Amino acid sequence: MRRLLLAVAVPALSLLACETVDLGKPPSDINACRPSQQFFIDEIWPNFLAKEGYAGGVHCYDASCHGALAPNALDLIFPTVAGAVPLTGDWAANYMSVTEEMSCSNVAASKLLELPAGLKVHGGGKLIEPDGPEATLIKMWISQP
Repeated sequence: MRRLLLAVAVPALSLLACETVDLGKPPSDINACRPSQQFFIDEIWPNFLAKEGYAGGVHCYDASCHGALAPNALDLIFPTVAGAVPLTGDWAANYMSVTEEMSCSNVAASKLLELPAGLKVHGGGKLIEPDGPEATLIKMWISQP
């Protein structure tokens, strides 16, 4: 009788142990775009975000544009120390803010490209060409290891 009970109970208990657990929705940053930090330091920051020569001599990080007090999603802080990987402090904050504007699966649809290229309304106006050097730089960033 005891063997019969075990023969029935063990398979029944194993069915209960194999239930799928619903963990809910994944956190929003699970599939976030996180391209190369070194490329951000070496290329994206100096040749795009802090580039000289935009209309009126402004930089993306200026207070009225994307500085800490600007009322938009892209918050940039001019770093006072050299960048090094892994990023820390202002560099890490800038990187996170910028990558939140990226889409690795469709770079052309990234806010980081669409807004300054004038493909969508940008408070600072059109700053770059959709196929210009800055846009190419953003596209290259995604392919960096």
